[in-house]
Amino acid sequence: MSDITCIATIILAGITQASLQLGLGGLILLYHNSLGKHRRKKTRYLAKNYILGSAAITFLMVCTFCFLIGNFFNGALTAEWLVVCIGIFAACGSIMWLLYYRKGKKSTELWLPKAFTRFIQKKARETNDNIEAFSLGLLSSFAEMPFSLAIYFVVANCVLNMSSYLQIITAVSYAVLTVIPLVILKIHVKTGRNAVEAQKWRVKNKAFSKAFSGSAFMILAAFVLAYWVM
Repeated sequence: MSDITCIATIILAGITQASLQLGLGGLILLYHNSLGKHRRKKTRYLAKNYILGSAAITFLMVCTFCFLIGNFFNGALTAEWLVVCIGIFAACGSIMWLLYYRKGKKSTELWLPKAFTRFIQKKARETNDNIEAFSLGLLSSFAEMPFSLAIYFVVANCVLNMSSYLQIITAVSYAVLTVIPLVILKIHVKTGRNAVEAQKWRVKNKAFSKAFSGSAFMILAAFVLAYWVM
């Protein structure tokens, strides 16, 4: 498979993963709780480390899946495994459209176990130093694994199919791509706005977020089917 096809697949996969809302919700919680008890400068450092944690776990997961594919799939996913990934993408897209958010017009609460939601909220309230913020970023991104698992398989497969000098660059670039919404939120707050405004925007545009994310999964499924399977 050509490098161009691999890069196109990775960009589409990155947009799809970036559309997931748990990491963004965690950062808004961190801002909301931190700005009330810390100086703005400290809050900025906490947010930066949260984003670094999210990017770091994404990069490590891509490397991990590259290792798995290299050692257990002889360096490339077969068409059968790619079809499984396509099926998971289609299922995730349907879930995004129908079930991603809990019911409630003024809420962006996701369908996660209540205990896990409370744990994330508790950690966001208690985060007071950079290591804790980094860890919260790791946790929030890792918790999206039910939706990102198949994405990591496809991205790692693309990385392994690329020229060797591009592999590390591509893996790092993918991690950066997935945290762009978090960076945009950080810039949004840095320029004088606040996390409450960002949350209001999320509530107001919840239907758009669901439609965009669900459609991204479906488009990714169709792209992988057209260029990697058929």
